[in-house]
Amino acid sequence: MDTKTEHEAQTCSHEHPDVKEEPVDTRTVLVESGKPPESPSNESGSTLVAPVPTVDVVENSPSVLKGTEDTVLTFDATIPNGNEQPSLLVTNCPTEPSPAEDSSSAESPSSSSVHSTSKNSPTDSTTTSGISNGPSTPISDTFSSSLASSPQTSAKNLFPSNSSASPYDTDCSRKLISQIQRSLSQESLLDELESELLACHSPVNGLPTDQEGCMVVFEKCVQYKYAQQEKAIQKLLEENKRHQELILGICSEKDKMRDELKRRTETEKQRFATITKLEAKVNELLKELKESRDKLVHQEQSAKAALQQMQKETGYRIEQVNKKCDEARQEKETMVMKYVRGEKEALDLRRDKESLEKKLREATKEVDRQALRGNQLAQEKGRLQQLYEAKEGEVGRLTRDVDKLKEEINSHLIKVKWAQNKLKSEADAHKETKDKLRETTSKLAQAKEETEQIRKNCQDMIRTYQESEELRSNELDAKLKETKGELEKHKQEQTDQLELHRVKAKELEDLKRSYKEAMDELDTLRTKLKCLEDERPRWEDELTKYREIINRQKTEIGRQREKLEEVTALQEQHQCDEQEIKSLRDEVDGLTNQMADLHRDVQGSREREAELLGFTEKLSSKNAQLQSESNALQSQLDQLTNNFTELQGKLEETNRLLEDKQLKQEEALRRQEVQSLQEERAALQTEVAQLKTRVEELRDELVTQKRKQAANIKDLTKQLTQARKRLEQVENGGCERDASSMGSRSSSSGSLNARHGGSSGVEERSPESQSGPSVVVVDSFPEVDKAVLVERIVRLQKALARKQEKIEFMEDHIKQLVEEIRKKTKIIQSYVLREETGALSSEASDINKAHLSRRGGIMASLYTSHPADSGLTLDLSLEINRKLQAVLEDTLLKNITLKVRRTPAGFIAPEYSS
Repeated sequence: MDTKTEHEAQTCSHEHPDVKEEPVDTRTVLVESGKPPESPSNESGSTLVAPVPTVDVVENSPSVLKGTEDTVLTFDATIPNGNEQPSLLVTNCPTEPSPAEDSSSAESPSSSSVHSTSKNSPTDSTTTSGISNGPSTPISDTFSSSLASSPQTSAKNLFPSNSSASPYDTDCSRKLISQIQRSLSQESLLDELESELLACHSPVNGLPTDQEGCMVVFEKCVQYKYAQQEKAIQKLLEENKRHQELILGICSEKDKMRDELKRRTETEKQRFATITKLEAKVNELLKELKESRDKLVHQEQSAKAALQQMQKETGYRIEQVNKKCDEARQEKETMVMKYVRGEKEALDLRRDKESLEKKLREATKEVDRQALRGNQLAQEKGRLQQLYEAKEGEVGRLTRDVDKLKEEINSHLIKVKWAQNKLKSEADAHKETKDKLRETTSKLAQAKEETEQIRKNCQDMIRTYQESEELRSNELDAKLKETKGELEKHKQEQTDQLELHRVKAKELEDLKRSYKEAMDELDTLRTKLKCLEDERPRWEDELTKYREIINRQKTEIGRQREKLEEVTALQEQHQCDEQEIKSLRDEVDGLTNQMADLHRDVQGSREREAELLGFTEKLSSKNAQLQSESNALQSQLDQLTNNFTELQGKLEETNRLLEDKQLKQEEALRRQEVQSLQEERAALQTEVAQLKTRVEELRDELVTQKRKQAANIKDLTKQLTQARKRLEQVENGGCERDASSMGSRSSSSGSLNARHGGSSGVEERSPESQSGPSVVVVDSFPEVDKAVLVERIVRLQKALARKQEKIEFMEDHIKQLVEEIRKKTKIIQSYVLREETGALSSEASDINKAHLSRRGGIMASLYTSHPADSGLTLDLSLEINRKLQAVLEDTLLKNITLKVRRTPAGFIAPEYSS
């Protein structure tokens, strides 16, 4: 387009009539007429000998394409003698031919000057009439033929201007115009060849060059012009037929486009039908989910009721058993106090009681197990509730996605209509967009300043946090959260404003491009208008004959243009429909994928329901077993109570018999006792004296034993402290086991030496006791048996070995538990990773995401499956991810520092103690 416009501008600048003309060297054309030849009517006497004045015709015509061609024709028609024939000398001035006329000038070099003047000057017809009054020559015929060919050249000049000025410059119109130009150029060449042939031929039958010959030549010229006009009319009719054929082709294409539109509307209807079917399927799935929810609630209620009944029954039975045990204990105590002699039966009863207590303990253990199982069931129930809530969230999210897709479809339709209306209002809104851009830039600068101030304030607040006390940490955390929320809001506003700025910049660039194109088209149209206005007065005389034909062609061309406009509009609508169909296909694919995911989730929930049903069946069977076991235990308890009552009756009978026998024996015994007591009285008095002495000795021994026990307790406390230290060392490294054992042995040996040398006093101590922990020994310690102390040491060492074994076992057990916890954490992480990111988020975040996705831009492409902004590239997305990563790292560091500061002053967390 740019090259065409430049070429047309150059041609118009050369065709302007105000161009200065340089002086041209002219030569004279001498037309000398001799004696006229005899006419066929034998009019020899009538000879025309008349002095013809010299006619100097100087014509200056502006050039058509490039350069200026200035030709000067001077006809000196002097007839001194009647026998001399006129001679014509036509000379060319130095010209600058255009590239369009190179071929014509190369083929006909003899008639270039005359042809150029015939193309450009509107007064050439007058000059031919002036020349035809003189004697006729072949050269005059060529001159008239070149003038007659001027309407063709005018047609040749008219067609390109119309084609270039038309807004519908299609390939078909260009081909037609090029064919017309070729045909016209070929016809002009044929006319020039005919004129040259006529110029070369001699006058027919030796006719004299008189007025009759001039009249014949004039008639020939008129006939030739008429024939050329008829040829031009036939050509125009042929072109009209071609235009009609083109119109028919355009109509057929229009019918084809209508058929395609009908097909596409049918396919769209089918797609809408499939969408309605998918919505019905979604509703059915929602109904199934509601039914499964009701079933789960009913099962939970039944399980709760069964667990409550089991707990009540077990509690009641435990209370009964406890009451019976208390009664048995009381009865046992009374029996022991009353009946000392029936120890064997009491031992049997004790054994029976121990067996019952074991059974009771087992029953209590089973009850505890059942309680643990109930807790596990409650935990599983909570987990199932969480899964159920997650599924509900997924269903809600899917319904929201369906609503979003519907809203996007409606928004796309509205956007199409809005875009059609917006094309009209963009030129008017250009100034408003500039003002808005200025406002947005000012707002952006203000927002940046506010963000910088907020960052400075945050830094100052953090410094004040470091200097402030621990009691104000909660208030500072709240303020930090508020400032972070404000920062996030400002960042979101900045991102939204940047996106609006980019969108408006793109719109400005598009408007500038359209404005430049429109200005270029206006310039080309103005230049074309100037050229046409310059050419208009030259061709008015010749265009009057063809105005009617041209008007008819214009009407037909207008109709064809209207049809072309309709076709182009249909093509644009077709393209828009194709784009909408593609988007609908993508949406339908997304809905089908979502429906498949929903089917999978429903199948998984059904499988889980089946698993839960199996689990409830197992629970019911287990409860039945427990009930049968409890019934068996109750029957055993009843049997034991019956046995206990029978034994009580037997004991009462034996007691009565024993009382009778004892009464009889007591009477005989008391008689004997009186005698023996008198004898014993004397012996007892002697024994009392001995016992008094013995009591004093025992008191002394008690004092010494108390002191020994105090020393033993001190030693044991020291050994316990050492054992604790060893345990701590084992937990830390386990490297100093042998040294600790040797230290304990040295301490024990030191204590032995100290006790052995107790009579020496506090100051006398062995070197081993000095090396180990010091033991204070009282002066009045008697000698202690070393065997007892060795036995105690052996017992303590065995207990220590057992504790060490227990510690090792506990370490292994802890390692296994840690491994299991790691495995469970991996399982939990995999489960969380399987879940989508939006499933665990709140509804507020979903609403915010939907709002951002409706706005469009870079953030909308983050929360949607397809890119909403064309400017989002891979580099830009990577930069966004890097910035978000940096923000996340900063927040984590701040949280860690706040955690460290919030710990008490004297306590340091074990994570940060190293």
